[in-house]
Amino acid sequence: MKLLRAVALLTPLALALPMSAHAAMDAKTQNTYMNECASAAGQSNPAMDAKAVQAHCECGARQINKSFTDKEIASLNDTSTPPSAELTSRLQKTVAEHCLQGQK
Repeated sequence: MKLLRAVALLTPLALALPMSAHAAMDAKTQNTYMNECASAAGQSNPAMDAKAVQAHCECGARQINKSFTDKEIASLNDTSTPPSAELTSRLQKTVAEHCLQGQK
């Protein structure tokens, strides 16, 4: 059951990334990411409170900056070509491992 909730939360997040992530993750890009992440998280898990959504999205932004190269982030951001299944899977796994701990 926990895995299904994690997948439900991460799937819209992964789909939102092509519109939000930029190689630099500057303040504007991060703000856009945070807004899209919060919207996706709220839709995927309505029971999640605002504080938990904020923490999850901040964690996701940190993990993107930490775990992905500028080229990979640019690929996630490319609106004309979807990211590879491997890259999307790695993103979901990274966020799940680092950002979903303690959520039920």
